[in-house]
Amino acid sequence: MKKHFRQIFATVLVLTMVLLCSFSVQAETITKKDQIITLYSSASQCYNAGRRAYAPSNETSINTDIYMNWGVTSFKSSNPSVVKLASRKCYPLYQANPESYMSRVMIPKKAGTTVISYKARNNTYKQKVTVKKYVNPLSTLKIGSLNLTSKFNKNASYTLSYDKYKNKNLKLQVKAKNGWSISGNRYITSPKIIDRGTFVESGKTFKVTKRNASLSIYAYNDKTGQFEECLILFK
Repeated sequence: MKKHFRQIFATVLVLTMVLLCSFSVQAETITKKDQIITLYSSASQCYNAGRRAYAPSNETSINTDIYMNWGVTSFKSSNPSVVKLASRKCYPLYQANPESYMSRVMIPKKAGTTVISYKARNNTYKQKVTVKKYVNPLSTLKIGSLNLTSKFNKNASYTLSYDKYKNKNLKLQVKAKNGWSISGNRYITSPKIIDRGTFVESGKTFKVTKRNASLSIYAYNDKTGQFEECLILFK
């Protein structure tokens, strides 16, 4: 009787463990928070910290929240006529001599919506992405006495002569249009830096000390949540 009971108990235990394991590896579909990205002109550039370069503004990395995208597969855009996907070489942020990895980027083609999906850790992740066209978010942008506001009507980047402004203290004056807010202005000496650069407040000065330095103005639309970067490159 005892032997028979032990056999039944062992069988029940094995079945319980199998069921628990099946529940623990059961795939889920996880919906991430909606994202808005900007459709920039092909001439627009931005500072891309992950790529350690000035890169096309029209490319936005997919944030999987997984270090170096380890184990992430099956990237897909449900509407490639709105957003297509591509691979780009990237590096972990703020690390000296890091190992590179391939990041997937979203390249908007026109205004509209798509769903970006990928698989990781036995789960499928989905995120609705809305594309909005670039608009000049600035009502005022001055570097010293030079008014650059209209230079950003079509493109989100503009190049100034490094030789002309080398080692000069330049006063920054920047204001956002109604409905937009300035979230920060960042000066970097090189796109290859591994730190966060220097943030410059409107009304303060900064000094251009190296060729290929840049100043990025980050703007945010309070109503739609659209985020834009306007870049001044000293070349």
